[in-house]
Amino acid sequence: DDVRVKDLVLSFLPGLSHETLTSLLNGLQELGVENKEDLALVQERDLEQYLRPIQCRKLLNGFQGLAVGQLDLVPVTSSAHAPSSSNTPCTIPATSPCTQEPVSSPSFQLGRPWHADFQVNWARMPAAIRRAIANKTRPSPGDRKDMVKAVVDQMLEHEPNPTRAICHSVVRSIIRSHPECFADVAKNGDVLGDGCYSLLQQIKTRVEYKNRNNTLGRRRRERRPRSEVPDEGRAMQRGPVDQYGCVRWGPLEIPPGETEASLDGIKRQLLDIYSKEGMSGAERADPLMEKTYVIQRRYLNSVPPPTIAVLKEEWPFLFSPRGFFSHFTLLTDIPILTKFREALDRKGNTIMRFCQEVKCHQRVKSVLTCFEPEDSEKAACILLLVMAYFKEPKDAIVLEVDTCATATDIKSTITLTSTPRLIVQGNTTRPRAWMLSLDGEVVVGPHPDFTTGLCAIFASYYNLNLQYAEDAACTLEFIQRCFLGINPEAGTKSKRHKGQINQQVCTFIRKLIDFEWMTE
Repeated sequence: DDVRVKDLVLSFLPGLSHETLTSLLNGLQELGVENKEDLALVQERDLEQYLRPIQCRKLLNGFQGLAVGQLDLVPVTSSAHAPSSSNTPCTIPATSPCTQEPVSSPSFQLGRPWHADFQVNWARMPAAIRRAIANKTRPSPGDRKDMVKAVVDQMLEHEPNPTRAICHSVVRSIIRSHPECFADVAKNGDVLGDGCYSLLQQIKTRVEYKNRNNTLGRRRRERRPRSEVPDEGRAMQRGPVDQYGCVRWGPLEIPPGETEASLDGIKRQLLDIYSKEGMSGAERADPLMEKTYVIQRRYLNSVPPPTIAVLKEEWPFLFSPRGFFSHFTLLTDIPILTKFREALDRKGNTIMRFCQEVKCHQRVKSVLTCFEPEDSEKAACILLLVMAYFKEPKDAIVLEVDTCATATDIKSTITLTSTPRLIVQGNTTRPRAWMLSLDGEVVVGPHPDFTTGLCAIFASYYNLNLQYAEDAACTLEFIQRCFLGINPEAGTKSKRHKGQINQQVCTFIRKLIDFEWMTE
């Protein structure tokens, strides 16, 4: 029955992430749901903590249909003895002579959404795609576009404007059948999210293009009521953007053998170490910081959030590089410095070759011209290439100052923004040292090694519950997905792309994957 309930939920909400689905199924079990008949008794308030309002209503509408008792939602297998009356709905799997795979049938089981049984008719695909599938190779970008057009044409035979969730359901089916041909998988085996992102983007974009003149078929977003609290008010609430990509955002259990009082005592011990040793005591403080992680998160997640100045007084070791990285690892399960260096070694050269060999705009060429392999900082060059590719301003992440400038000099000569900035002493590609500014104050540094500084600025967005800087959102999400492998199925830390994966980032990663497969 658990499997059956899971299938029912996915038939009504095909785009649901694995994490949300698991939480929802556990919640239904706690409510006492034992079979599909019990689902008709579920109410909206039972689902609110797991789903968004529209998702709740879609699911409840589906559950209420179960109460009628006339529709069987379990897939029906074809039978030789099934009646052949034209009034009886049935599913008869067709077979493609090209691939010997089932293809889409015009008839689907009554009461079951069409996309749940939809299968691509590969016999109607261009010859190049059929060859790629037969040989289990990746098609060229041009052939892949032709495949997208053919798939969308088949989908539109069933619905004039499929939703993103329906597109996701179809794409997942394609990826499951032919991962080596269409999945977002690099040559070294790295998978971008669930492997569907880029194909989903192409399919949905094609659907929207086909509906460009279909005003009746357009899907419009629900308007917010005028009485809704404005952005300033919503900033006082914690939401998905804060927890995005985290595995221990709001831990509740304190470490074994500890109490609230003992953790407060450890915090006082940390402040004592700092008062005597300053940041040089960061290594000694590291195990104590890990032990007090639960109360650090509680403080960071409080509403309203503490200012950076107050936070630095309460938890000074959070602002050492070691403190930044240890906290980020506990928060996301990712050892950021190690993972970033490995990704830089593996993917940095691919990015540079892509920018050298593929037609790019002038700003990308300018970065390449200034790069000298023997003398330049490779991590800085990769960062500047990515920012140039997305046409984002360099000073959205990096600020250059004099090689001898101190934190006091910077504060008196530069207007620092509230969002994080990596302050580089000297030229970005040949940095002497780096500092980090938050909320208009220099809070970390100076320290050597540019890569460490780049990891520190990225970690600050997660550790401190910050949205990505709007004019650096593409670059930061690229680092998140391509270098660190943080790939939630939905959402973003960008205000501009709230609720959706950044399409520019998705496209760039797909182009890099295609380039890697086609050239190596």
